[in-house]
Amino acid sequence: MRNALTVLASAAALLLSSGAAMAQAFNWKKHDGQTLNLLLNNHPWSQAIKDMSGDFAAKTGIRLRVEIFNEEQFRARLNTMMQAKSSDVDVFMSLKFREGAIYDQAGWYANLTPLLNSSASTAPDFNFNDFGEGLRNAETIGGKLVGLPINLEGPLFYWNKSIFQKCNVAEPMFLEDLPEAAAKLKACPAKGDAVVWAARGIRGAISYAVSSFIYNSGGNFSGSDGKPSLCSANSVKGAELYANMLKDYGPPGAANHTFTQVIEMLGQGKLAMTHESSNEFANIMKFPGRDQDIGVKVLPKGKATGISKPIVFGWGVSVSNFSTKKDAAWYFLQWATSAEMEARLVKNGVAPPRTSVFNGPDFKTWTTELPIRQSWANSLIEISKTGTAISYPPTSRVVEARELVGGGIQKIFLGQGNAKDTMCQVDVELAKLQ
Repeated sequence: MRNALTVLASAAALLLSSGAAMAQAFNWKKHDGQTLNLLLNNHPWSQAIKDMSGDFAAKTGIRLRVEIFNEEQFRARLNTMMQAKSSDVDVFMSLKFREGAIYDQAGWYANLTPLLNSSASTAPDFNFNDFGEGLRNAETIGGKLVGLPINLEGPLFYWNKSIFQKCNVAEPMFLEDLPEAAAKLKACPAKGDAVVWAARGIRGAISYAVSSFIYNSGGNFSGSDGKPSLCSANSVKGAELYANMLKDYGPPGAANHTFTQVIEMLGQGKLAMTHESSNEFANIMKFPGRDQDIGVKVLPKGKATGISKPIVFGWGVSVSNFSTKKDAAWYFLQWATSAEMEARLVKNGVAPPRTSVFNGPDFKTWTTELPIRQSWANSLIEISKTGTAISYPPTSRVVEARELVGGGIQKIFLGQGNAKDTMCQVDVELAKLQ
């Protein structure tokens, strides 16, 4: 037995040393002197990557020219550049569940499968299978790898515990508790000038945030026949609840608000509660005192239904099919999504898509330093197990579908139509996209 163990130990040591040697032998300086152009959405990941671009240059000799825009401007610029088949974009961020099919049909994504399978282009310690299967599948279209996952995210329920305590209002445990809590907060002088509720009100951004209201109310975006079902009683109930929270308790100009305005109010301590992206956690924590008075969890389940169905997905980073530096761009993707980088990005509030990092010591140490970090991590675990990426009926015209859903919610909270008639009309318009 001792001899057998000695042989196994020697073999393991040999494998480890040979693996380390292979990793060291990989030529990270292969593209020394090149420059890559990155077009990125404003996001904690992209901001951190920009700050760390010097580290990539030191490792590879490749300079990064990084452009970051807020989402609407980012998409507009990306569309302009890609429609022109410009080689001035090498790497860009993309939400595959939103636009993957459309971008693939347009030929915008480079096929990364040959690069992944090439020992000359892929570092031996990259370990693609370390990404969760669902995230790997999300970045694969038509059998082609078109990107790598950079994070895990979804909307969460944030509330200011200090404001709730001052007003003697209990933490909402069910979706149906939100209007009751909001009414008490609105009538409470102790809240000062804090807004009771805020959420996304811009038409194109609403679908992301309203989806769990619809699901938890027992509704759905499509029925068993595959047709739009926002006209069903439970779907209308969820849509109306979201709209009424904005109408009755939201800030002025809510129809022009997206996550930037919502997070600013929450960070300043001037918002009692919201349903906003887990990805904004790091930005919230930058404000003094928020690590002590903010609570975070998955949106409360429906009391009548018992359903908790959150939205969950992850951004990906892709290489442009029109880039003349695809191999160098693949080097960037490997570096940016490596286990080492993800462990660093955790401190910027970027939830790691690699299993080894999410379950690793660095992430666990960071989350246990503050109770709210642990709550955030627990929420991410929950949405990854119970969530869905579907926030529209089945269609390849995703952007138009999301605009229609958001437009319907807008009409309700702006008082331009009742919930039932409005959502039934949305169904009619959605059916035309099939």
